[in-house]
Amino acid sequence: MGFLDWLLGKGGEVCDGDPRLAEAVARVIDATDPRLRLLDDVRERLCPAVTRALAYADQVAAALPPCIATTPDNWSASPVLRAFFVRPADVAAALRDSHDLQDFLASPAGSALDRVCCVVAATRSEQTVLGTALDGDIVRHDVEQKTVSFRHFRLFGFAATEEALRQRIADTVLEGLVIAALREINRRHQQGDRLAFAQRLLSGRLELMEKSRAGLDALECGSWHGRDIERLRDSLAANAAELAAHHSAGSGLEATLEGVIRTLEAADAVIHAEKLSLSLDAMNIVVPPESPDASIVPLLEFSTATPGSSRRVAFLASVPRHAVAERKLDLAAGMRLL
Repeated sequence: MGFLDWLLGKGGEVCDGDPRLAEAVARVIDATDPRLRLLDDVRERLCPAVTRALAYADQVAAALPPCIATTPDNWSASPVLRAFFVRPADVAAALRDSHDLQDFLASPAGSALDRVCCVVAATRSEQTVLGTALDGDIVRHDVEQKTVSFRHFRLFGFAATEEALRQRIADTVLEGLVIAALREINRRHQQGDRLAFAQRLLSGRLELMEKSRAGLDALECGSWHGRDIERLRDSLAANAAELAAHHSAGSGLEATLEGVIRTLEAADAVIHAEKLSLSLDAMNIVVPPESPDASIVPLLEFSTATPGSSRRVAFLASVPRHAVAERKLDLAAGMRLL
C-alpha cells in the first residue's frame, strides 16, 4: 500500500470485499491508535482477529431472547418482568428513573419514535433462606430455599427496532474488546515505566553503597555491609531480567498492534456471555422446571475481564413512549445548589 493509499484511508479491499469487516477494521485502528496505519500490512494482520471478534459479537447479540414489552400493564403476563420487578409500579419507576432512556427519547434520534428497543441489565443476587415446603401431605418447616433478586438496573443500547438493537449490541461488544485492549496496553506501559524507574533507583543505590565503604545501612540495626550489597545486586539483576523480558515482548506500534490482536482473538475470555434459564415461582424462589408453580425466565448472563466487575444479566425490552413518565424537576434540590 502506497503513501497516498494510506493518506486517503484506502486498503479496505484486503478484507475480502466485506464492507462491514473493512469498516470494523478501520474503527479498531482509529479507536486504538491511528498511527497503526504506518505499519505495513496492518489491515491484513488485523482482518482475521476482527473477523473472529465480529463473529463472536454477532453470536452474543443473537443469544438474547426476543424483546419483551416492558410496561407496567405487561408485568403480570411476563415471567421476566415479574422476576425483575416486585410490582408493576417498579417497572414504571425503572423507566422513569433511567436518565439514559429519558435523554435518548429527547434526542434527535429518539424524539420521533413511539417505541424504543433497548437492553435492560441488572445484577443478579442469590440468597439461601429457610421456608416451608409441601412434601406430599406433610408441610415441612425450615426447608432451605434459594431466592433470586435483581438490582442495579441499567438501560442502554437504544434503537428503533429489535434488528437495529441487535446490531448495536454487536457493535458494543466490539467496542468493549477494543477498550479492553487499550486497558491492557496501558497496563503494560505502566509496568514498563515502573521497571525502568526501579532499575534506575536500584542502580543509583548500589553505586552509592559501593562508594560508601561502611555502607549506607551500617547505621541501621547493625546490618552487614557486604550482605546488603549482595542482596541489592540480586534485586538489581532480577529487575533487569524482568525489564529485558518486558522489552523482548515488543514496544511501540508493533506491541500495540499485537496487543489488540491478542485481545480480539480472545474475545470470549474478555467478554464472556452465556444463556441463562431460571426456573422461579411467584416469590422468586428457585424451583424445579417441572413444578406447577415454575415460570421459566430466559436471560443472558455476561461478565468482563475488568478487575472488580460483577456478572450481569440482561434481556431485550420494547418500551412504548407513553410508558415512560417524564422526570419531575426537583426545585428544592435546584435551590440547594444555588
